[in-house]
Amino acid sequence: MRVYVPVTLADLPATVSGLWEPTSGYAVTPRLLEISSIDDEEELAEQVRDVAAADAVLELGSSRRAVVVVDYPRQDVTADPGGHPAAVTLVGRVDARSVACAFVDERDGGDDAVAAAAGDEDALDRLEDGDLLWFDASEIAALQF
Repeated sequence: MRVYVPVTLADLPATVSGLWEPTSGYAVTPRLLEISSIDDEEELAEQVRDVAAADAVLELGSSRRAVVVVDYPRQDVTADPGGHPAAVTLVGRVDARSVACAFVDERDGGDDAVAAAAGDEDALDRLEDGDLLWFDASEIAALQF
């Protein structure tokens, strides 16, 4: 199952170490599919990625939005009924070969990320309007911020 895991910039290198054990993330869950008006699963996955990206800033305090995409065994992913419709709980260590890619804000997203984390809704809107840069899994360990 494809899971979008919010991370901080500092945590990015650990995500491909083979020792990373995230406990939560976001996915296209049955609950989300039931309530969504979007039929296109790719578009829905992009929205899930964006929820995870916002979570990196708002919940984890990352200086920029950052999401690692992991292909998890279904048995290691459980829907979180009390959270966001896409929220999932994760179990187990991530095999580095299961990391598909990462998405990270462009460098100029830092000021808005800090302001959004402090509660500035306009800054969050600007962040959400910005693009996330895509990085292949093989590039993650070498990313410099």
